[in-house]
Amino acid sequence: MGKKNRGNVANGENTVIGAGTTVNGNIVSDSAVIRVDGQVNGGINTQGDLVVGTMGVVSGDVFASSVNLAGKIVGDVEASKKIEIESKGKLLGNIKTKLLAIDETGVIQGNVNMSPDEEEEKDKDSDKKEDDKKEDPADEKEGSDDEEDDKDKNDEKAKEQAE
Repeated sequence: MGKKNRGNVANGENTVIGAGTTVNGNIVSDSAVIRVDGQVNGGINTQGDLVVGTMGVVSGDVFASSVNLAGKIVGDVEASKKIEIESKGKLLGNIKTKLLAIDETGVIQGNVNMSPDEEEEKDKDSDKKEDDKKEDPADEKEGSDDEEDDKDKNDEKAKEQAE
């Protein structure tokens, strides 16, 4: 008789805050998934994903890899990958994420900041620096035109002095 898999995944255990359960205080976890069907009065900080069910309520700031919201969050939410707000989901706070999906009846009251991937940002910065280092051929042409103008003026002055 082998041990039955009860929702374990390779990078951690799942955590469930069931309906009718209230947690007062912050939750910190490296859990694969935290699911809230009850109430959390405090922040949630996880390296995994957060799922807030239709009856779930979180009153505090959230930091997670991904957030799926069908219930309610009152606080700021930062997700390193994505945030999904379902039809009955309500987020009353600011959002910071790369990807955002909102059902047409989902609610957000706050600011949304969709930041690109840090590596993408670094690539853009390095590309810009490379472009700045390259000389524009038009600039070289302008410089050579200025030099020709100076030569012409000097030649004219020399002719005038010779006469």
